[in-house]
Amino acid sequence: MSKVKLYDYRDDENLCKLTKKIEKVIRPLQKTAIIDACSNSDEIFRTRVQCAPLNGSSHTFMTMQELSEIKINDPGNQQIDYKAIEKLFFGHYGLLKHTKIPDLDIINKLVIPPRIILFRNNQGESESPANGSGRHRNFALQMLCAAAGVTWENTMRQKIWVDKTVVSTNSEFEMAMILSNGAGRKQSQMELTAFNLNTSGVSSDDAEQIIDNRFNVKKEKWSHLFANLVMQYVPLHSHNSKKEYFSRAKTGWYKTYRLNDISKNKLNDIYENQPKTFQEIAKNLGENMHIIVAREFKNTTAIKKLTFRINEAVVDQICIAANLEKPKWETQQELFKKKFEENLRENAKLKELEQTF
Repeated sequence: MSKVKLYDYRDDENLCKLTKKIEKVIRPLQKTAIIDACSNSDEIFRTRVQCAPLNGSSHTFMTMQELSEIKINDPGNQQIDYKAIEKLFFGHYGLLKHTKIPDLDIINKLVIPPRIILFRNNQGESESPANGSGRHRNFALQMLCAAAGVTWENTMRQKIWVDKTVVSTNSEFEMAMILSNGAGRKQSQMELTAFNLNTSGVSSDDAEQIIDNRFNVKKEKWSHLFANLVMQYVPLHSHNSKKEYFSRAKTGWYKTYRLNDISKNKLNDIYENQPKTFQEIAKNLGENMHIIVAREFKNTTAIKKLTFRINEAVVDQICIAANLEKPKWETQQELFKKKFEENLRENAKLKELEQTF
């Protein structure tokens, strides 16, 4: 297991299971090819597992260690597509099976190199490298080496060709992320927010650091920081729902803040002067978000849309934790009455139209 924040397949139970599967099907010749590539010149490995770029001798490369360490800058909690990684091994053009081109080579090659996006700071220097695309290929190469019997230390020394793009603004970063994935993957608000926090000097994955550096964030982004703090307390079994929970937490802070002047002043004071209370509010919501969502999912007779109901429940939870008076939402009976009156008005309009013909 990794002791620091790295992309390390060994930290994920599903990837470990897939690696065991790979160990059972990898052929002796494939093992030998990987072991030899990792044991000789540092140029051999990338030529074995990647199609060479046009200017291969001078093209940018990074070590597997450097690619793994990019997790420090990658926005938010990155989701893993296990099916996509499995296809990298056993799909039509998989590293081991490559069923569309059988026996073309012992090991099939990755055609597209990972794309790394860097942010240009005020001094014109490039910093904070993040994955535009390539996280799954990074995992796959780690697992391929492990299945072949290469040590972790030796794997981390291997060098991979990468493409690098430098951006200057958050909008350029979002565009680069989308285009790096063939315009098919839209950056989630959670990922983009986490990257913005990181570039402001606020860690997105450590509750204490988020709180300690909260004054680096402008007031209009307080809801974003709060939502990121809430994510630190979401139970492990609910991590796949973090993107949705992030949106609900962000909206919940915003709506609570906008309830009235009392709420606004109270949350201002908590954010600025009561870090422990601020943390407790986020912790309370993070630990209970899955319960809130599950409860509203079960409410199949409600008229109000599910998202609205969850938002209201989140506001209630924040108000309880912050010792604020909960707002009065429209009751089921009031909504039925409103719906009934709307139907009466619609019917009256239809009758008027019928009389004109």
